[in-house]
Amino acid sequence: MKDMNDQMSLREALQKRRSIRKFKPDPVPREILHAILEEARWAPSAINTQPWEVALVGGETLKQIVRATFEEINSGGAPRPDFDIPRFMKEVYIRRMRENAKGLFGGALRIERHDLEKRGAFYVTMLHYFDAPQVIYLCIDKSLSWISIFDCGCFVQNLCLLAVSKGLGTCIQQSGVHFPDIIRRYVPIPEEKKILLNISIGYPDDQAPVNQFRSHRDPPEDFIISEMD
Repeated sequence: MKDMNDQMSLREALQKRRSIRKFKPDPVPREILHAILEEARWAPSAINTQPWEVALVGGETLKQIVRATFEEINSGGAPRPDFDIPRFMKEVYIRRMRENAKGLFGGALRIERHDLEKRGAFYVTMLHYFDAPQVIYLCIDKSLSWISIFDCGCFVQNLCLLAVSKGLGTCIQQSGVHFPDIIRRYVPIPEEKKILLNISIGYPDDQAPVNQFRSHRDPPEDFIISEMD
């Protein structure tokens, strides 16, 4: 683990950050988590609203959330997130999603497309927050608009890069907040605070094959819509 005073270049942090899908059980000291939040809060926000609010959860509380989530799923409960899951995407986005899944399942995990049992087992690890010792739930007040969600994205990027600089890994998940009412059962998050996503955080298990996977990024020429003098 890096000393908290160690410095890492922004370029290095950007290149090292990836979605970690297998964590070591060691909990992250609270002072390190607080130090990350201390720096992440300098993210930009529209008219300085600073819309991000977080709940730090680990230990037995996190285990209770996981157990209750599986009980709900096993009883036939359907996901009911505070934010709608998109049901339609254009082909370019579907293509990228499929390519990512092919690299993750067919490459790193060696799971064939037709192997529904193993794919289902991977989904279970998602609901276990990939065995992360701690989870950060990101919340936003119901009174705020779409621009505040963008601001929260800036905050999360800061958080994830700072985590890398301290030898930690993260995975930004929407799947971990599919049942916000269950989370609120164990964590005092008011109803007026919508749970946007979770960030699983901890020390990466560098021996896990799944953590060797790195998703592809299209080059700038593929996403520059216009460039004019």
